[in-house]
Amino acid sequence: MKNKLTLVLIALVLLLGILLSACTSTPTETATAELPPTETSLPATNTPEPTPTETPIPAALTVNGLSIPMSYFQDELSRYKISFAEGEAISADPEAIQTVLDYLTEQVLLASAARTEGYQASSEEIDQRIQTLTSQLGSAENLTTWTGANYYDLEEFRFFICLGAEAAWKRDKIIATIPDATEQVRARQIFSINEFDINQAYNNLNAGADFGSLAKQYNPETGGELGWFPRGYLLVPQIEEFAFSAGINAHSPVIQSEIGYHIIEVTDKDPQHPLTTDAKLSLQAKALAAWLADAKSKASITTAVQP
Repeated sequence: MKNKLTLVLIALVLLLGILLSACTSTPTETATAELPPTETSLPATNTPEPTPTETPIPAALTVNGLSIPMSYFQDELSRYKISFAEGEAISADPEAIQTVLDYLTEQVLLASAARTEGYQASSEEIDQRIQTLTSQLGSAENLTTWTGANYYDLEEFRFFICLGAEAAWKRDKIIATIPDATEQVRARQIFSINEFDINQAYNNLNAGADFGSLAKQYNPETGGELGWFPRGYLLVPQIEEFAFSAGINAHSPVIQSEIGYHIIEVTDKDPQHPLTTDAKLSLQAKALAAWLADAKSKASITTAVQP
């Protein structure tokens, strides 16, 4: 469950995903809460927005002095429970509670950093997001239905739009640190799940056999091609360590991983090779995860909720 929410978040969702999903969802006919019509639901632009620093007591979660109300936590847990395929409900088990706590903690950490760096979502920006969503859903009535079905009242909805916008601003700054091109290696491998076979291949290589021919023999569909990859991308660190330290045309000893046995040959290197979309997204996710881990380690976090 935790991986599900994280992926909905670190491909990078952070509440703006709530708005995106809302734009493509069909509103349900039942609602547990209602918003007033659009023309009367938006406060004047000079009205202070509900923000993480203006939360009533009791708080479910407090991060560096910024709090999430207990009722907001319970609603977020309810949204998490109904987010599964075909609306399948899950119980509020310890794993679900911890997942939501972690998600909200990360949201507040990111939003707090955004404010420290000078960005704060304005009343006008939040108004515009709600008006845009209203247009995309087709009417104020549809927005009312959707927000009600998703456990939002007006104040809470605006609170989470504000929090999500600020968190997304900081997230985007973090992932922007990943360049479009970086040092990369191109390599191919001989792979087998059988230790005897891989040792035989290794002996043949040392006896002068052609690496490419053996790679096709053991991996006929791909010829063992791994393509270009940057540091921090591969799932087997030992392969990456060899690839970046060895010279072109050098081959590795047998490397054991969780899935089998590998022999690697470096075929090319480039100090500034363009990242593939998949590699860039992977490095961005790792950069975000590293930032959050560091921020959590330095934060003061208290919760009134027990998983």
